[in-house]
Amino acid sequence: MRTFVILSFLICFSGSAVQGQTSSVSEIERAMSFGTRPGFSVTFLDADAKVVNEVWSEFVRTNFGSKLKKGKRNEFSAPQSRSSAVSSGTFTVYSEVERMGGGVQLFVWFDVGPFFLNRRDDPQHTEETIRLLKRFHWEVRKALADNEVRAEENKLKDLENKLKRLRRENENLLKDIANFETRLKKAREDLAQNEKDQEATLIDIERQRGNVEEAVRRRASVQSEQ
Repeated sequence: MRTFVILSFLICFSGSAVQGQTSSVSEIERAMSFGTRPGFSVTFLDADAKVVNEVWSEFVRTNFGSKLKKGKRNEFSAPQSRSSAVSSGTFTVYSEVERMGGGVQLFVWFDVGPFFLNRRDDPQHTEETIRLLKRFHWEVRKALADNEVRAEENKLKDLENKLKRLRRENENLLKDIANFETRLKKAREDLAQNEKDQEATLIDIERQRGNVEEAVRRRASVQSEQ
């Protein structure tokens, strides 16, 4: 019974995980520059809008052979796009990136000519486009992961540089201490010599006092001869 419960839990968890992954791309009906049109949304629960924009711009260039241009409001368009996953002919991509709470959503529409791509009018290309957008979702996650690695590597590099600075400071401090110790040793030697010189000078002073007294006596003796 316990094994059955555990297996049931794992199956449910696995199903939830798959559902969470597939829900990253959804079919939508949303207002855009031509009115409400069918399209797709790609959801990122924890992403930076700048990264999503950068990856999407590169994704459009690489996969559709076109370039996004700023249009009305925050909408971008990429005319003369080509991809067999979306259409057998050329098409125009319209897209908009919007912050949603702590995450980001990309809204994208594919104007294939007679209609905007949707499941009712073209189920095969719709499925292929969803797979393509799921790959875009993965590329954004990869870019975010790459950015995180670079950020952590930069932090590590900063710490390594800090350690190098601390080691240089340590070497300089040790040199300063060595210089101070040398100067202190020399000062102590000079102090000892100074004390010896003082003692010798005191002896010289006493001797000189005797010389002065002797000279004074001789002068007095000469003066007394008159």
